[in-house]
Amino acid sequence: MIRSHALCLKISSKKPTDPDYKALLEELFQSRIDDSVAIVSPFYCDCGRRMKLGKNIIINKGATILSTGIVEIEDNVLIAPEVKITTVDHDLQDRHNLLHFGKVTIKENAWICIGAIICPGVTIGRNAIVAAGAVVTKDVPDNTLVGGVPARKIKRKASLPVKVAAMHPTSQSAI
Repeated sequence: MIRSHALCLKISSKKPTDPDYKALLEELFQSRIDDSVAIVSPFYCDCGRRMKLGKNIIINKGATILSTGIVEIEDNVLIAPEVKITTVDHDLQDRHNLLHFGKVTIKENAWICIGAIICPGVTIGRNAIVAAGAVVTKDVPDNTLVGGVPARKIKRKASLPVKVAAMHPTSQSAI
């Protein structure tokens, strides 16, 4: 965690266009990051090596990812500013001594809107959309829009389109 914290401080002090930005991300995640992945600083992740990133992912500014319990983000995912993802929770009866861990999976083409919170053990389905400010405590099915606290189904369609490719932060149409 100390290593990840130090690297996140370095990453957050740089622009995504800086020459060593990608190398710092790869050091944090201890794996190769595809050129199509964009992580906008500031960014915080407490355990980078426990994250798996697909291709064509955007993680916008202010994201906090507590990944001690593993986070997997598949291809074409859009994560808006100030999103929080956690894989760890304190026990209700023994909050000082006992922690619970749960993997978070964000499947292909999902969109997590500004300020959403994803709790431990949750899977966000393919083409799913999590509305701004939602707190997701249960799995979100494919092609479903959820919102609220706690998040509940708002809409389900055969397909909820999300286009991510043209929104890379190093392009002129950056978010």
